[in-house]
Amino acid sequence: MKKQFTVLGLGTLLLAPLPAIAQSPPAASAEPLAEVVVTASRTAETVDEALAAVTVITREEIERGQYQSLADALAAVPGVQFNRRGGLGKTTGINLRGTATTHTLVLIDGLRVGSATMGEAALQHIPLSQIERIEVVRGPRSTLYGSDAVGGVIHIFTRKAGDEQQGSVAVGGGSHGTHEVRAALSGPYGDSHYSVGLSHLGSRGFDAQANDVPTPSGWGNTPNQPDRDGYREAAASLRLGHRFSPGNEVEVYGLYSAGTNEFDGTPEETDFRQQNLGLNLQLRPLAFWDITLRGGESRDEGKNFFNGVFFSHFNTKKEQLAWQNDLLIGASQLLTMGVDYLKDRINSSDSYDRDSRHTTGYYLQHRIDLGPHDLLTGVRHEDNQQFGTHNTYNVAYGLRLPRNLRLTASYGTAFRAPTFNDLYSPWGGNPALEPEKSKSYELALRQQYGSGYWRLGVFRTEIDNMIAWADTGGGIWLPSNINQARIDGLELESGHRLSRVWQLAATLTLLDPQDRESGNQLIRRSKRMATIDLDGDFGRWRAGTALRTYSSRYEDTANTVKLSGYTIVNLRAEYDLLDNLLLQGKIDNLFDKEYQEVATYNTPGRVAFATLTYSF
Repeated sequence: MKKQFTVLGLGTLLLAPLPAIAQSPPAASAEPLAEVVVTASRTAETVDEALAAVTVITREEIERGQYQSLADALAAVPGVQFNRRGGLGKTTGINLRGTATTHTLVLIDGLRVGSATMGEAALQHIPLSQIERIEVVRGPRSTLYGSDAVGGVIHIFTRKAGDEQQGSVAVGGGSHGTHEVRAALSGPYGDSHYSVGLSHLGSRGFDAQANDVPTPSGWGNTPNQPDRDGYREAAASLRLGHRFSPGNEVEVYGLYSAGTNEFDGTPEETDFRQQNLGLNLQLRPLAFWDITLRGGESRDEGKNFFNGVFFSHFNTKKEQLAWQNDLLIGASQLLTMGVDYLKDRINSSDSYDRDSRHTTGYYLQHRIDLGPHDLLTGVRHEDNQQFGTHNTYNVAYGLRLPRNLRLTASYGTAFRAPTFNDLYSPWGGNPALEPEKSKSYELALRQQYGSGYWRLGVFRTEIDNMIAWADTGGGIWLPSNINQARIDGLELESGHRLSRVWQLAATLTLLDPQDRESGNQLIRRSKRMATIDLDGDFGRWRAGTALRTYSSRYEDTANTVKLSGYTIVNLRAEYDLLDNLLLQGKIDNLFDKEYQEVATYNTPGRVAFATLTYSF
């Protein structure tokens, strides 16, 4: 059974160097289905083996694409759309397959991250310079991960050591006074390995929001604050590991970023800190049994100011423990079972009725491989201190067909637990809220062939008990379980090597994101999205172009405030000045297209950036 070679599970992937496709332009790899992933099933498998829609973004692709933010790196993933409130470092929401930002679970090295008050991760503060790879799983994953994984999971892995000692130093600068400095050093040391990275990213920015114009909500005008809204971020990552024997390893890892973010409003500035610390232990007591033990905490902290005077603070801490067992049964079956524990704590200048809660989840997953047939089933029982117990299920089937075709079908349920703001906010919390619930169906066909690959998938997601503000009587507005949504979608993605020099990748996403109560389109969701990436490798120099296009969307639930669709074109190029000295440059939004991702918020226009990297 092919799973014999990949049964080590999440811990092994965290502790070992991960393969990358060398010398291939980003987003157009000839063998993307051979990449090893762990997020889809919590065990190591190739993309081709996975019974879910998975996209992998490697460190090489991040560097070739010259991305500066997580949103930039994820822009070509099918079904992904971002909503940014201004420039670099500003609040960034994500819609994965048409679901809300709070419906996407974000993990860093296996640890949940995000604000317990807001219920979403600060994607804009995750330093791309410290990231080794990103795995995006589209579709429900609550059976494996619990709350929030309604639309999918974004799993971020920090920098790791390779087979040799290596390091790099880079400096860059460009439009809006943007500048970056970063350094990395990693390598093996006997049976141990280490990786350390440091970076600084800053920008003078531009005015994040239009001044003194009506807001889409109708509640007055935007702030009149015509100034530059800058951003500064310092980040560091560290990873230390040791292998005692095959299957028995230990690793500690951490990611830290802190800085200042300026924006328009009251308050108008935030000092932020994001921190993740973890310990991972991999054990193999028997040849067919792997154990992964993980513990750690993540912090999301912010101190807000107005005119230089303290305004408020919101600090979140997530304490986490996990115990996972992978049991290989014979040559064709893999049983995965475990327990996850999470405790959320908040400390705020606002007074919440409760400042902590804990959740325990028990999961069981079984996969059987019968030649051309694969069947996966899973169940999870979640016990939450606030709303009690909740069960989720998942079933997926795969069939291998002639000509290297593979058909997959799946059904899964998911849920999202109410946040501390939903439940206990002094400005209007409702402790009687129930979790949001969903069910999803998907059917897909994919093929890997000699010079490329393609995948076509159709899906439906239905969400009930969606939380929205409502009049509960007597003019009192509180978060309530009132909304229902249905999202139908089609995803098409393909990569093809056109010649020895050129590679092409493209994606197309069609959505019908509908509020079932009103029949209106869900806010900030485009119905049509497409991307094209063309890359050429000419030896010492390489060049590429990226096209991103989105149809119109609505800013309000009544569908009266419409944002126009737009298309932007980016260019990138790089040249090997020496064998270890690389010059890179890019122009984003080449034609200086004016557009908005969120009503009243400005976008950067045409920008340029250049980077010089020395490797050793």
